[in-house]
Amino acid sequence: EGDPLNYFETTLKLRYAYQERFLEDNFSRSSFGSEYPIVQLIYTHGWPGVLKSNYSYNRVDVTVSDYIKLPPYGSLHYNLFAGKVFSKDPLPYQLLIHQPGNDWHYYSNNSFNLMNRFQYLTDEYAGFSLEHNIGSGLFRYIPLTRKLKLRQFWEVKGVVGNLSSANQQLNFVDDAPFRTLDGKMYMEVGTGIDNIFKFFRVDFLWRVLPRPLPVAKQERFGVFFGFRLSL
Repeated sequence: EGDPLNYFETTLKLRYAYQERFLEDNFSRSSFGSEYPIVQLIYTHGWPGVLKSNYSYNRVDVTVSDYIKLPPYGSLHYNLFAGKVFSKDPLPYQLLIHQPGNDWHYYSNNSFNLMNRFQYLTDEYAGFSLEHNIGSGLFRYIPLTRKLKLRQFWEVKGVVGNLSSANQQLNFVDDAPFRTLDGKMYMEVGTGIDNIFKFFRVDFLWRVLPRPLPVAKQERFGVFFGFRLSL
């Protein structure tokens, strides 16, 4: 058996949302967002020697997101994100950055839906997510879909990542399930139908990068279902 993994870390999160609007009651607080970009910074530090911790490292993650109305062309939501792990010594995969995959057919806004979980391991990354809700679009010309108030949208997500040779040497052993992007971009694009009975959406997604594409068809194209309240 290998040595046990002992680590102790603290995390500081800073979030700036100018003129953010809230709905509050005695027990909860819900955000209605802001008309300006929202910036979030997360800093994590690993403390060696604390509670038998063996690792010293720093990690920084930054996100910038915004929701923009584009009348009469619908609305646009974007999210820009980047992060890096700083360490003199190589770290086990549990302390590195796994790009968020999705093994379910339920659509996840914060994941790459055609990427398997733990597929790509990184210690530095930068990416984006973009969704443009067109509104009624072509559905306005069909009486039934116009009556149902269906909405069209298109989307694209991408991330560029890397993993140092020292971290690869430590973690890419035996039957390790993960790989590295090696500085290449992962990207998936899609389109779909929103506001189905005011609650549901369907996404049709295609994986376009990196090449060569996976052989398995389910890793190149997928249909995902989601649920959200549309007003």
